[in-house]
Amino acid sequence: MMQIHKTKQAGFTLIEVLASLLIFSTAILGLMHAGSENIRAVNVLEQKQFAGIIADNQLLLALNRPEPLRVGVEQDSVEMAGRDWNWRIQNEDTGTAGCFKLTITVRENTSEQILITRTAFTTRKPSLRSGPAQ
Repeated sequence: MMQIHKTKQAGFTLIEVLASLLIFSTAILGLMHAGSENIRAVNVLEQKQFAGIIADNQLLLALNRPEPLRVGVEQDSVEMAGRDWNWRIQNEDTGTAGCFKLTITVRENTSEQILITRTAFTTRKPSLRSGPAQ
């Protein structure tokens, strides 16, 4: 009678390898999704940062013009960081003599979404501009 010796082989079965590949690929897909969401969030923050700078600049320019403020809307566009941005300032009377409410909104030229809104109140005097000393 012939005796068969069973030898134990070391290694993984095909099922074990496929299961580990499935787990690994699922983890990689999750990491890729998290990375792309992170990039999108950084882009949104960058847009809001630029929009905030534009809003602050336009408010300062509006508050320091030599001519008096009037109720109404002013809008224009400006280029910053290689992109075009649209801004809009709405001047409103507050009901108090000489006091105005200025609301500025900024959006990227290619989008209708408002990225930032800033509000300022002014009595319009004194001006930050300095004239010749007398």
